[in-house]
Amino acid sequence: MEVYERIRELRKKHLRLSQTGFGDKLGVSRSVIKNIELNALARPEQKLSLIKLICKEFSVNEDWLLNGNEPMFIEPDTFSLDEFARQHGATDLELQIVKTYFDLDADTRQLLLEHFRKSLAAPAAAENEKTVEELEEEYKKSVLHSAPKGESTASNTTNGKGSEKVVG
Repeated sequence: MEVYERIRELRKKHLRLSQTGFGDKLGVSRSVIKNIELNALARPEQKLSLIKLICKEFSVNEDWLLNGNEPMFIEPDTFSLDEFARQHGATDLELQIVKTYFDLDADTRQLLLEHFRKSLAAPAAAENEKTVEELEEEYKKSVLHSAPKGESTASNTTNGKGSEKVVG
């Protein structure tokens, strides 16, 4: 397999990007990507700088791109959810959903997991399951009942980033 074929494989199969989307992330036009994938660059000297940019932008192993030697991707020393989501074609909304989930406290996440486990295990019975809103209300009631006398806690739902104590 040639370099241009590996670039096309990377873009289509692994990054799931259109030529336009791939070009946008690299700061080049769709026609440049098309010409790379057809091995028909008007200025072949562009190829090396684009290969370097592809490797940097998508954490691709340059040896794989140039010579086909595995692994395809470079494993970073640290993990970035944003980077992972971007590499897998996640939308901004999908990334925000995941981040919001992890901003929830452990008890609320557990309630959501139980709800989805039940819903996935018995799709026909899902209509009888509680809604997320009902689960949230149950959780809030349980928190209020477990608070020390004279105090109650309320979730800070404006930004989903924790809770605040309200003295009553």
